[in-house]
Amino acid sequence: MEGKCRVAVLTNLASGANRLGKYRRYRLPDIVGERGLVLETETVEEIEGAVERLLSCGAELICLNGGDGTVQRTLTHLINALGEGSGEMPLLFPLRGGTLNVLADNLGLKGRPDRLARLAMGAAENDGALPWEPIPTLRLVRESASGVEREYGFFFGNGALYRFDQVYYRETRGGPLAAAGLFLKCSAAGVLKRTRYAGVFGASPMRVSIDGFEMPGDRFTIVLAMIFKKVVLTFNPFREGAGGDFYALATSLPFGKMVSRLDRLLWVRGGEPPYPPDVYWNGKSSEVIIEAREGYTLDGELIEPQEPYRLTITRGPDVRVLRVR
Repeated sequence: MEGKCRVAVLTNLASGANRLGKYRRYRLPDIVGERGLVLETETVEEIEGAVERLLSCGAELICLNGGDGTVQRTLTHLINALGEGSGEMPLLFPLRGGTLNVLADNLGLKGRPDRLARLAMGAAENDGALPWEPIPTLRLVRESASGVEREYGFFFGNGALYRFDQVYYRETRGGPLAAAGLFLKCSAAGVLKRTRYAGVFGASPMRVSIDGFEMPGDRFTIVLAMIFKKVVLTFNPFREGAGGDFYALATSLPFGKMVSRLDRLLWVRGGEPPYPPDVYWNGKSSEVIIEAREGYTLDGELIEPQEPYRLTITRGPDVRVLRVR
């Protein structure tokens, strides 16, 4: 049994801002001192074991020095271990240790991991209740011949986004500039049908149903489901709508047919949608069902099932995130 601790810091050494020993410059053990526990993992696969140690020490607040994938892994394991709506769920706090940090951006958190860690330790100085705010999640239920798995996160994508992330992690060092440069390369290749990036923005075989409406066709360019309206690289592709729990977008249109209206698709500014919903669904939704074989990305983490699956996406439980000034 670990000694009791109120605050814990989990550093994923494989995340973008921590690689090659960069995490040492943040001196997080010195910031935490004897007031909490600091753990390090060398791979994302080690995160579940580290979370179990943090639970055993009774951590009320887990600060995550990693990227969005680190948060997703931690969140999924916590909910699957404790159950949805558990009163024992620790507060979470992202320290911006990744390359894009979409969750932290949408929470308005700025600065390096060491600055954010000091803010978290300051909030935990008193013995009173820690301040927090609720953030909704996405619940992904994946059914296949091997059984049923549940995952939780904040932004899902497949098709073009999944293939883009594969290339992004394989060929770049990460970060907004690298993502922007790769997006331009893939966009040009998608139009000209040249270079090895030509298939990144192609279509994938799948079936898609949104809020009971089965979209025509069996090949789709991309499907997105996100809690936050803001994505990355200033993209704002989602339209508001009546009702619904999260933003959803799905299209069977080839990339080449959309390129002339790309500015209206990536930055929605109101007005009539450029395409009908049977080929380009965009709005607030409550359920997305996908039948596919190709993998997908959840909070930037590549998920690669080994067999065909049926994926149901709905709103998951709220997670408590530390509120700092």
